[in-house]
Amino acid sequence: MTKPQFILHYLLLNKYAYLFAIFCIFIVNWLQVEIPRYIQQAIDLLSQSSADAQGSLVENVQIVIALSLVMVLVRILSRMYSLNPGRITEAALKNDLFYRLNRLPRTFHTKFPSGKLISIINNDLNGIRLFYGVGFLQLFNILFALSLTPLWMWKISPKLTLYSVVPVAFAFVIFRFGLRRLRQLHTQRLIRLQDLSTQLMNYLSGIDMIKNQQMGPWVSEQIEQVNQRLLTCTLQITRIQTFVMPILDYANQLMKILILGLGGYYVLQSELTIGQITAFLSYSVLLALPLMSLGRIMTVYQMGMVSIDSVLTVLNRPVPEQDDVHLEEAQKQNLQGSTLTVKNLSYQYPVDKTQVSRPVLNNICFTIEPGKKLGVLGSIGSGKSTLVNCLNRYLDVEPGQIFWGDKDITNMSRQDLRSFVTTMTQEAFLFSDTIEENVRFGADELTTPVSQEQVQQVLRLSQLSDDIRAFTDKEQTIVGEKGIMLSGGQKQRLSIARALLTPGDLIIMDNVLSAVDYETERKILNSVFDHIKDKSLLVVSHRISALENMDEILVLEQGEIIARGSHTKLLESSDYYRQTWALQQQDAQDGQAADLDQKESS
Repeated sequence: MTKPQFILHYLLLNKYAYLFAIFCIFIVNWLQVEIPRYIQQAIDLLSQSSADAQGSLVENVQIVIALSLVMVLVRILSRMYSLNPGRITEAALKNDLFYRLNRLPRTFHTKFPSGKLISIINNDLNGIRLFYGVGFLQLFNILFALSLTPLWMWKISPKLTLYSVVPVAFAFVIFRFGLRRLRQLHTQRLIRLQDLSTQLMNYLSGIDMIKNQQMGPWVSEQIEQVNQRLLTCTLQITRIQTFVMPILDYANQLMKILILGLGGYYVLQSELTIGQITAFLSYSVLLALPLMSLGRIMTVYQMGMVSIDSVLTVLNRPVPEQDDVHLEEAQKQNLQGSTLTVKNLSYQYPVDKTQVSRPVLNNICFTIEPGKKLGVLGSIGSGKSTLVNCLNRYLDVEPGQIFWGDKDITNMSRQDLRSFVTTMTQEAFLFSDTIEENVRFGADELTTPVSQEQVQQVLRLSQLSDDIRAFTDKEQTIVGEKGIMLSGGQKQRLSIARALLTPGDLIIMDNVLSAVDYETERKILNSVFDHIKDKSLLVVSHRISALENMDEILVLEQGEIIARGSHTKLLESSDYYRQTWALQQQDAQDGQAADLDQKESS
């Protein structure tokens, strides 16, 4: 989408409101230039004492009052129908941006930090809102005022009109140079805002480490540097607006002086009447308003153009073609309950050309039939999370490596694939809402309403019911942003409840039980087994206790499968598995002993 296409697209979104607003703005400006004409006639009639003159005077005053009341009403309508589309456009654009961001692949989000995207949505959209609201209103106000007012002034005195234009034309020459510099500075300012937002997001996400490592002074210094660059740019914009923008106002004041001086001379020479010079001064006031607004409209225009450039960097990013092609309902039904097949899966993260990268996964092969329970064991850095991210297509894999049924997942949209494959991650994202709403998040309640009993059931299955009963507001407890009011184990169990509410054909649990104790882990897994029944399950963990009841366990080491089999078989055939089991059993016994000692001492 080009910039003109963007502007036209969102203009047409409110085309009827804009058309009515243009009509109202024209009527307002026409009434503004008509009223001084009746004032002129009334003033000229003051010098006449006849009954007809007095009657005409009263009639002109009544017309002025009536036209003024009509103008007030129409002006209100013009503002309503020209400013509201700015808000409507902002809301529509936010939806369009979120929809696009939700469909763009991981490669885009690695290049565009969250802080920069937040700045675009917050700061740049404000500029676009003003562009489509205040900018539209002031643009047509200026167009109609600068076309109608000089025409009525010309009818009164062509010579005086030409003299009045001289200071305005001179001011426009200086004004143009300021605008050119202003646009450059607005671009720099938005970039500075994006840099500041990105840096703040990075530091806030690592605030615990910053406190622990006593890095506060260094972080403050870095923020201060970015903030100072933003301040310098903002001050430069303010200087231009302070010294260049008022030039038009100064030109308007000079124009009034010329009108009074030359107009008074023409009155003395009987070339103009007092009523005409009064009307001419009224027109100069009407001309002053659009001239003063011109500085504002140009600022809004510059901000809008720069903001549109930033927004287009997101909207013009291509979405993978396969994400736009969705399965038909009959195809979805045929693929339900299919087998996940992984054939010689290899993956390495993209790096710069100067760097050398080894595969994180190398020739991984396995299948998960309907109802099968598969476990994946491995130490940190063995490739477990990378494997999960390949299976749900968070990472892009090469064709011919992963199949859902007979369908290559690279030929499926991510939305279709994730309707079959449900992933529970270790770091669950919770919204600042109630426990119940966080559980319901992700459920398609438009097609399948979720009852309160279903919510209670999945909370029991995830072993969270007892904790919730201890809360004052029970399921209506606000968990805070990212679940800050909950412990690590509670957040993980809440994410399990969310996934169990609308399970897919294959459920992937990526180390989601790392923050709970062994007993709770056992209860949750048993509940999950009973709940999903004939559905497939893939449990990824570094704790064997979470995997011992799996039908098959894959042992990963440095991205390769070094052993596979049931828990019993692996204890016999794999030294790595047997040693890991022994160490974890000893750790569990030591933990139980420590808990027992603590209870006895208390």
